[in-house]
Amino acid sequence: MAKQKRATPKVPKDLLTLSEVAKRTGISMPSLLRYKKRFQDRIPAVGKGRKQRYPETALAAFEAIKNDNLKRRGRPKGSGAGAAGKGRRGGAKAKDVLSLNEIARRTSISYPTLLRYVQNHLPLLPHRGTGRTRRYLPEAVEVFQRLRSESRRGRRKAEVVVGRMARVIGAGSEKFMLKRLDQIEKMQRSLAQQLRDLAKSIEKPLRIVVKR
Repeated sequence: MAKQKRATPKVPKDLLTLSEVAKRTGISMPSLLRYKKRFQDRIPAVGKGRKQRYPETALAAFEAIKNDNLKRRGRPKGSGAGAAGKGRRGGAKAKDVLSLNEIARRTSISYPTLLRYVQNHLPLLPHRGTGRTRRYLPEAVEVFQRLRSESRRGRRKAEVVVGRMARVIGAGSEKFMLKRLDQIEKMQRSLAQQLRDLAKSIEKPLRIVVKR
């Protein structure tokens, strides 16, 4: 006995293909495919796969989904729960942190002096990262300036100590020791300038020319 072929259900002519929906709504084909995959429960349809067709009412559904997506994309950057999470985890943005060279420029404190402060007082300095990738938050500038002012008071204390030592050693020694102290500071400033020049040269891009 011959098997009877199953009758293929006819698709009503008033139903639309996805290409026709794209023409009617002005929504791109990739977007429609994405909507179809993610929002099946919101889109009225007949059939499955490539034979799936859509009634006129599906046009409004696709438009509504498009508008919802536009509203979500239109939120200001940095708003919402995701941004709040980033704020908790990441702290300041990369553009808000400062390199040691930038702090030297803002504070007029020499680079070697800043390095010494970092070495001796790192827990006091708001920062992110470690080693060469370490960057400092804007509030660190005030801490560096405070450390600098305390160092100046230390200079005055050193002069007092030098005076006392000179009086013990003998007349004329105070002037000599203060002069020597000034020479040491000039050497430090010269070294600081050399280090700044070296840092600038390191930051410049390296060009390699190969001769054939």
